[in-house]
Amino acid sequence: MVAELLRHYVPTYDRGRRTNFGFYSRLGSELAGLTVLTVDSWDESSGSTGADVLEHMRGRGVTPGSKPHLFFLAFELLGLNRVATGCRVSNLASKRSLEKTRGLQFEGIMRESGVNDEGQFEDEYLYAILRRDWAPLYDKNRVQVVY
Repeated sequence: MVAELLRHYVPTYDRGRRTNFGFYSRLGSELAGLTVLTVDSWDESSGSTGADVLEHMRGRGVTPGSKPHLFFLAFELLGLNRVATGCRVSNLASKRSLEKTRGLQFEGIMRESGVNDEGQFEDEYLYAILRRDWAPLYDKNRVQVVY
């Protein structure tokens, strides 16, 4: 988990603007996993999300529970228009999690988009949400921003 944290969740910057926002998730008082929002293009107002959940915390709603917070950051605070996410086709638990996330829409399959743990090229399901999809689904007044 530490290697994954250092590889994908540490803040990064492009032209002085932060482009990688990493967070940890908890269930009760226990660490449950990591989630990230990456600004892929400031010019195109687009980003992407990812998550890693500790094995013993999987299936307990950690990732779908974290997405509304990432969407608030993306759309309300950063002014993005589109946020994409996905998972390998073999990762059925992640697919179910994405399907449970309000507002995400299935957009297609990216063929052989990456290499899986076995070193094989694998297809990936692609989902995304637009600002206009998010606005009616989430009550931004229920979010408290702590600086």
